[in-house]
Amino acid sequence: MSSRSPERPRVRSSRLPSPDSNEGAPLDVAAAFGPGSPAFTRTTERLSSIYSQAAHTPPVAARLREWQRCWESAHGPDSPGESLFIHQTYLALLARLIARRFVAPRRPIGNDEELLEIINVDYFSRRGIGNFGEGDIFSWIPLDARWGLDVDNLVLETVRDLVDRLSQHDFANAQPGILDTLYQQAVPASNTTPNWLAEQVVEQELGMADEPSPSLIDPACGTGPFLSGAILTMRRAIADRNGDEFDVIFDAPEKIRGMDRDPLAVALARLNYLLALGDLVQEEHPPFLMPVYLADPSVRFSPLHGDDPVLTLATTAGEFPLPAPFIRNPLLLDWVLGRITNYMDGAQLRLHVQAADVAVQEVLNAYYNYLTAPKPRTPVPEPLTPQQADTLLESARMLVHLHIRGEGTLWLHLVQNMAAPAILANRGFDRLASRGPASLLDTYSEAYLKSDGCAAIVTTLADAEANSEGRRVVSVESRLPGAALLLTEPGP
Repeated sequence: MSSRSPERPRVRSSRLPSPDSNEGAPLDVAAAFGPGSPAFTRTTERLSSIYSQAAHTPPVAARLREWQRCWESAHGPDSPGESLFIHQTYLALLARLIARRFVAPRRPIGNDEELLEIINVDYFSRRGIGNFGEGDIFSWIPLDARWGLDVDNLVLETVRDLVDRLSQHDFANAQPGILDTLYQQAVPASNTTPNWLAEQVVEQELGMADEPSPSLIDPACGTGPFLSGAILTMRRAIADRNGDEFDVIFDAPEKIRGMDRDPLAVALARLNYLLALGDLVQEEHPPFLMPVYLADPSVRFSPLHGDDPVLTLATTAGEFPLPAPFIRNPLLLDWVLGRITNYMDGAQLRLHVQAADVAVQEVLNAYYNYLTAPKPRTPVPEPLTPQQADTLLESARMLVHLHIRGEGTLWLHLVQNMAAPAILANRGFDRLASRGPASLLDTYSEAYLKSDGCAAIVTTLADAEANSEGRRVVSVESRLPGAALLLTEPGP
């Protein structure tokens, strides 16, 4: 959840496209990679074959169940079929491969080992881009050898073929929104805000070009047009005042954040966020965490007061409780909860000589000692109280059991993402931009906006006019029929 703050190096100013630039879009993505294209047909056929052999395994079955839960939360109660899961897996895989081509445009993908690292996003973690897709719902390939499936060659063939098709095109200057059309084809009911409108909102209506740049959140970011628009606005503002554009790498992940309930939307929002950072990520850069989270912004949580309040996160695997310090200090998610991977691996190794319950209890005893001990020379030096440690141990026990059952670190990363609404609400933001019904303007503002902040939501013109009392309405019907902006003014 947290952003890192390394020292700022001096670097040259990088190229920044104009708002209306088509540079970096050298192909018709929908024609080359959309439904009906050879790339789509061949890749989804192979993914379907792999899935048919792997659907019964814990890592694949768990991801399908959680994807269906997320879909119902985001789009309604009609549970989607496996064919749509395959379709969306294809788009998520395409997004990862485009991201790889973007961050290292002059270096071809080297070998099968690198291919596998791109699929499971270890490649991006090594380049200092965290939370790009670790534990992603669509990361169900490759499959662990323990399941005894003879699909390794098919997995590699599938990815190699897609890489070959992508290599025919230049993605070095790709712009945010490159896969948005394909997203709309996969999620027909979605309403994606045009990039031009998102930039107009954040720059002109919300004043994101101000110095110092204000913070912004989109609690239902979709594919992230407001987030990428805010980043591009920040870059232009820094360039206009002859600043060091590398400051964007430090400021954007800390100030510009979003979340959504739709796993595919989040995967594409992360790609668009990366593309908005531009060639800054095509060279050596400090590590940062991608601040786009798979989470439900409407989840209610107990106020952080009283005796040891607890945030409980519900999933298809069960409920994961987090004690209040994890909401007040999001660094704990990385430095303390993230450390559970060591204990997961420890329990896995102990299974060779111990029963599962014994192995899990021993590593949890050690983890409890770690939680309740001071941690000097770290960003989280204070120990948890015994009561707080007991609360976290409930989640840790589930995470370890799920790991040794074969579901890996999926649930750890989902928990780290699902805590975002509580953490970001506790922090508060200067600006809020989103799309949806006007009723969400008050709901989101109350939850995420500072008292002196202002917000904008893209909604229908009729909805905006019906809820205009005390707000400002800006019609955009000339370019987006039937749409309008509904804005609040800064508080006292």
